[in-house]
Amino acid sequence: MHILIVGGTGFIGSQLCQHFSQLKYRLSILTRDLSKHINAAQSFTLISKLQKTDHPYDIIINLAGEPLNKHRWSEQVKKNIYESRIQSTQKIIDYIKTAHVKPKLLINGSAIGFYGSDANQIFTEDSKPADNGFTHRLCHDWETVAMQAESFGVRVCCIRTGIVLDAQGGALKEMLLPFKLGLGAQFGNGKQWMSWIHMIDVIQAIDFLINHSDLSGAFNLVSPFPVTNAQFTHALARTLHRPCFLRFPNIMVQAIFGEMGETLLLSGQHVIPDRLLQAGYQFKYSKVENALQHILRKKD
Repeated sequence: MHILIVGGTGFIGSQLCQHFSQLKYRLSILTRDLSKHINAAQSFTLISKLQKTDHPYDIIINLAGEPLNKHRWSEQVKKNIYESRIQSTQKIIDYIKTAHVKPKLLINGSAIGFYGSDANQIFTEDSKPADNGFTHRLCHDWETVAMQAESFGVRVCCIRTGIVLDAQGGALKEMLLPFKLGLGAQFGNGKQWMSWIHMIDVIQAIDFLINHSDLSGAFNLVSPFPVTNAQFTHALARTLHRPCFLRFPNIMVQAIFGEMGETLLLSGQHVIPDRLLQAGYQFKYSKVENALQHILRKKD
């Protein structure tokens, strides 16, 4: 099996590369930086652009895009975030259109930001968005472009990923140092939902979608048991045997991070992985305490 990973040097992509390497799949990684190194168990091919190949791709996994939390959101930053996803995905569709041998499957990145924010609503894949903010428009348009692949006979799965927990990157890595120093804090009133998922379940859920050819459409990649920000911060503090009594008030988050902080830190979504559960996927880490204990024990 030949898999192309677009964004294979990123947070999730690099872990996928290691996973598929262990399975002895042929791997190609599309990246803008051919000097990047990935710690994989076997060799892979780095490419800088999509072009005809003597070894057609069976599966394309698209995770490319500028990080949402890298910079405070100005209009230009939001434009860069949007275009980095839409344009890279459109290039994949253009490639599929002209490819003599089409891939069997396109797994395309998305996020639970698709649903907007509503503290009182439980979202499944069938839910309508709560608002029409930046993250909803971004994810909606991203998925719309990806779904064009269906017109060429390609199965498409859009993975709406929540907060991915892993010590090697993402939100948890940023939180570890202050929490270890006893400076852990909740954001705002702590009531906003955090729909999270362990990195292991991200990888295994993607593997599950690959191996179930009857599955297509949108899938929420989140644990069945989301927690509030207060519950998460106290669970992390307990796991590290540290106190957690500080709080960043809304006004401070808004002053420092602006719209990005309001969206990513003070708002949230209560999201359930309904379609994965119905399909029979069994989460390895469904409770946040167990997930944190595994991740931090592994790190130590």
